[in-house]
Amino acid sequence: MTEEQPAMLWKDPKFMAGFIMVVLSIILGFWGKAIFIAKFYEPVGFITGISIYAFSWVLLFIGIFLVGWETVKMMHRRIHHEVKSTVKKTYHHAKTLPRRGYDYTKKIGKKLAEDKLQ
Repeated sequence: MTEEQPAMLWKDPKFMAGFIMVVLSIILGFWGKAIFIAKFYEPVGFITGISIYAFSWVLLFIGIFLVGWETVKMMHRRIHHEVKSTVKKTYHHAKTLPRRGYDYTKKIGKKLAEDKLQ
């Protein structure tokens, strides 16, 4: 896959199945944890909550496998690229702020000095 051509992930059935599994695992994980906490003193609810929670982890790893490490690496590269460009812009913007403040204060001081002389 070239850098110029954007990836069309939604057209890949393996990616979509993996993505749905990851989202479903997050939902099931929260649901299993809620059952586990709410039914802590009831053996059937306790076992059910732990089972759903454990199943959500299995589903998560299967989903990650289907999404593929290449997709994960691509998302990782994209996040780092966006963060790096944002940090670079922020740094250059923050670098110019003290200089502008210094120039503005210097201009005010010169103006006050001129007004005192007159």
